[in-house]
Amino acid sequence: MAITFRHKKQRQHYVLYTVITTILLCSIFLAMVGLLYADAKNEAEENLHIQTKQIKDDITLQLISDRENLSTMANFAATLYSEEERYDIMFESFKPIGLIENIGILNRDNTFVTRTGTLNVSGDFSFEEEVKKGSYISSRVSDVTTRGKEIVRSAVPIKVGDEMVGILYGVIQLDKIGAKYKKMAEELDAQLFVYDKASGDLIIDNIHNNLGNISFLEDRKYNDGSSYEEFLKNDKGFLSFESAYRDENAYMHYSTIDEIGWMIALVRYDSQVFAAVRDLTQILLIVFFTMLIVIFVYILVLMTSEQQINQVTTSASDIRKILLETSGEKDNILESLKQVCVFAKARAAIFYNTDGEDYRYIAEGVALDDDAKKYIMSELLRYVSELHTLKGKVLNILSIRPTKHLYKTNPAFYKFLKENDIFDISLSGTVSGTNHITVLAVFNAKHGNQVRILAEKISACFSMALYNKNYLNRTKLIATTDSLTGALNRVAYKNDLRILEDEKNTNVACIYIDVNELHLINNKYGHAAGDEMLIYVANTLKDVFYGYSVYRMGGDEFLVFCKNITPDSVKDNIERLNKELSLRKYNVAAGVSFRTQNIDVEEMVKEAEIRMYESKAEYYQKTKESNDNKLKNEYVQLQTGILEIDTMLSVLKENYNGIYRVSLDTDKARRILMPAYLGYNEEEEHFSNLFSKYVSDWVHPDYHRAVMSFLNYDALNHQLAENKTPKITFKKNNGESVVLTVYKLCEGETVVNTLWVFAKA
Repeated sequence: MAITFRHKKQRQHYVLYTVITTILLCSIFLAMVGLLYADAKNEAEENLHIQTKQIKDDITLQLISDRENLSTMANFAATLYSEEERYDIMFESFKPIGLIENIGILNRDNTFVTRTGTLNVSGDFSFEEEVKKGSYISSRVSDVTTRGKEIVRSAVPIKVGDEMVGILYGVIQLDKIGAKYKKMAEELDAQLFVYDKASGDLIIDNIHNNLGNISFLEDRKYNDGSSYEEFLKNDKGFLSFESAYRDENAYMHYSTIDEIGWMIALVRYDSQVFAAVRDLTQILLIVFFTMLIVIFVYILVLMTSEQQINQVTTSASDIRKILLETSGEKDNILESLKQVCVFAKARAAIFYNTDGEDYRYIAEGVALDDDAKKYIMSELLRYVSELHTLKGKVLNILSIRPTKHLYKTNPAFYKFLKENDIFDISLSGTVSGTNHITVLAVFNAKHGNQVRILAEKISACFSMALYNKNYLNRTKLIATTDSLTGALNRVAYKNDLRILEDEKNTNVACIYIDVNELHLINNKYGHAAGDEMLIYVANTLKDVFYGYSVYRMGGDEFLVFCKNITPDSVKDNIERLNKELSLRKYNVAAGVSFRTQNIDVEEMVKEAEIRMYESKAEYYQKTKESNDNKLKNEYVQLQTGILEIDTMLSVLKENYNGIYRVSLDTDKARRILMPAYLGYNEEEEHFSNLFSKYVSDWVHPDYHRAVMSFLNYDALNHQLAENKTPKITFKKNNGESVVLTVYKLCEGETVVNTLWVFAKA
C-alpha cells in the first residue's frame, strides 16, 4: 500500500509540474507574440513612410523634368512666334517624352492649336485666367480635343520679352501615369492613391476600375483616435482604419507632393503588414506544441513501468502512419523497413510475397548477392507455409536461429546462416486465400523480443499498404484513361500540363488532331462505326507516336505532346499517320506547333488548334470541289460535311474575330474559315494596304503607331525566326478590345507564311 501511495503521489507531482510548465510556456509565448506584433506595426509604419517618399520623389522628379522639357519647347515656340512662323514644325517634330504624350498651345484669342488643327475653346479656357496661374500641373481635367476623356495638363507660358503670347500644354494620359505607378505599387505589395489636394479627385488608383474622389474614405471607421477630417487637414501622417473590402484593418501613410498640389497615400492590410509575423507565430506555435508534446511524453515515460512496450507501441504507430496515411507508396514501404531496422538495431529487413513483390532494406556494409537473397526468401516462405499447415494460424511469429535443431532438420540452411553470419531471423508471416503468403523478416536484431512484438503489430499493415498501392494505381489508371479509346483523357492532360509548364524542355511539338467526317460516319453507319473509327485513330496515334503522350480531348479531337523531337520527325510521323489511316479510308486534320525555346504550353495548344482548323477547312474545300458533279445521295453526304464546318465556325466565332493566312514575301492574304473581318475588297488588295485602312478607320488613334509596327515585315520575320510570338492588345474606336497574334506557319531561318489571328480580348 505504501508503494502504491508513493507512486500515486509521484504521479500527482508529475501532473502538477506539467500544468505549471504549460502555464509558464503559454505566458512566454503570448508575451513574445505581443512584442512581435508591436515591432511589426512600427516597422510597417516606417516602411510605408520610406516607400511613400520613394514614389513621391519619383513622381515629383518626373513631372518637374517634363515641365523643364516643356519650358524648352515654350522658348522654341516663342522664337517661332517672333519670326511670325507657324507652330507646325514644332508639332511635327514632337515625340512623346517622359509622361507627356501630346502638346497643344492656347493663343490669346482662346484658340487651341494641336497637331491635328485649331479649335475654338472659349467655353473651356480663358486665356486671362490661365495667364494668372503661370506654370502649373493640373488635376484631372477634360481633354478639349477628345470629349469625354480626362487627362492631366502641365502648363508653361510662352513669352516674347515680357509679353505673354500663349500657353504651352503637355498632355499626360491618366492610363500611362497610372500604369507606371500602379506597377511600382504592385512591386511594393501596396495600394496607391494620388489625388489633387484641392478637389480630392483621384489621379492614380490601383484598386478601383474608375477614377473617383478620395472622399470614398470618408465613411471608414478610423482607429487610434484618427479621423477623415484629420487626414484632409494634415500635409502628412500615418493612420489606420477598418477596410470596407476585407474583414481587417488597413494602414496608410500620406504626404504632400511638393510644388504640384497633389497628395500621395500608400495603404497596406493587416495580412500584408503582419504576414511575416504570422509565419513566425506559426513556427513558434509549432515549437510550443512540440515542447508540450515532449514534456507530456517525458512525463508519460516516467509514469509507466512498461517502457519497452511503450517504445514498441510508439514505433508501431509511426510505421503504420508511414504505411497507411501515405497510401503505401514503394519508397514509404522501404522507409518503414528502415525504421524497423533502426528500432531493432538490425542488419536487414525484407518484406515480400508469393506474387513476386519484393522490398528490402539492408544496412550499410552488409553484402548479400541476389542468389543468396532468393534462397533465403524461398526458405522463409517454406517455413511459413509449413507452420500454417501444422497449426492453422493466419499470423505466424517465429524466430529462426542456427541451432542444433536447425542443423538436424535443415543442414543446408544452417550452413548458409553460419557462412553469412546470420544469428537471428525474426519472422512474421501470413497465409491467405489459396496459399498467398506474405513475409516480414528482420535479420540480426539486437532487441529480438521487442522486434517480434513490433512485427506482430505491423505485419498486417504492410499487406494493407501493398493493397492500397495497387488499388490506387488501378484507380489512377482508370481516372486518367479514356474509356473508349484507351488514350489519356483530359484529367491526365491537365495533370501533365502542370508538369510540362514546370519542366525546362527544348524541341517540343504539340500536334492537334481532329477526325474528319465523324458525324457523317455516325449518321450513315451508326455510332458503333463512329466509335470504331475513333478507336482505330487512337490506336494508330499511339503506335505512330509511341513513347509520347496521346490525349483524347473530347469528341473527335486528340492531342499529342512530343518532347526532344525534330520538326522533320513530326512531319514524317504525320505522313505515316495519314498513310495508315488511309488504309481504312479515314482522314484527320492536323495542326502542329513547334518550339525550341520560350515554351508556353497553352499558347502552343492554341496555335496548333488554329492550324488544325485551317487544315480541316482545306480538306472540306477539296471535298466540295471533288463532289460538285456527283449524284444527289453524294450531295447529301457533302452537306453533312458542310454542316460540320458550320458547327466549327460557330465555335470559332465565340473567340475569334478573324483569321488570315499572310505571305510576308508577296504581301498577299487569304481568310481562314471566318467571315471577312478587315472589310473592303480583300481579294484584290495587298494585305498591307488592307491592314493600313483597317487601322486608320477602326483602330483608336492612341494605338495606331504600335499596331502599324506589325507591317514591318523584316522585324516581324526576325521575331518569328527566334521562336517568339508577336502579340498586341489594342482598342477600336467603339471601345472594343482586340488581341492580334501572329504565328509562323513554317520552320527554318526565313519565315514566309504567317497566321494573323484577331481575337476577342
